[in-house]
Amino acid sequence: MVPEPGRTIEAAPPTDAVDIAGWVVAVVVPTDDEATQTLRAAAREVAERAGARPLEFVADGGGTGIDAAFEEALAAEADVVIGLGDATSDVFSYLTSQWLDQQFLIVGAQLPEPTANVTAVIWPGATSRGSGAPADGELDAAGTTPARAAEAVAAGLDAVADGTTGVVLSLAG
Repeated sequence: MVPEPGRTIEAAPPTDAVDIAGWVVAVVVPTDDEATQTLRAAAREVAERAGARPLEFVADGGGTGIDAAFEEALAAEADVVIGLGDATSDVFSYLTSQWLDQQFLIVGAQLPEPTANVTAVIWPGATSRGSGAPADGELDAAGTTPARAAEAVAAGLDAVADGTTGVVLSLAG
């Protein structure tokens, strides 16, 4: 049974790598901080292990902002566009509702008002909703470890692959 979009559900990373062989996974990299780079490495590793081809679109703070990286990711015609961390929440919140036929995944943050095409994965310390709404608790970038990042990306890709979309997946602390 697929949960209603907009719900927060308890989740666990899959025990086996999800099979998304042949998928194109577009990753929007918003910043170069340590937590984002940890998520970036995990997205690349998990996607490759699952048989997908990851493409990265990096916001550089100059001519390529997060919104431009988002648009470039869309142009790649990916099976799923992944936003890394809370810096992507505002752009994804505004733009994903205009692309309802495209699947999106946010790892380490969530949208204030999710839609059926946006899945999010959060954990204690990574519950930001962007500037439009308060987080679900204290934010702590130190909780974005390589193991947690890999679990989150795997759980998110697994959910998108099996059609459990539009929900917030909450990984236990």
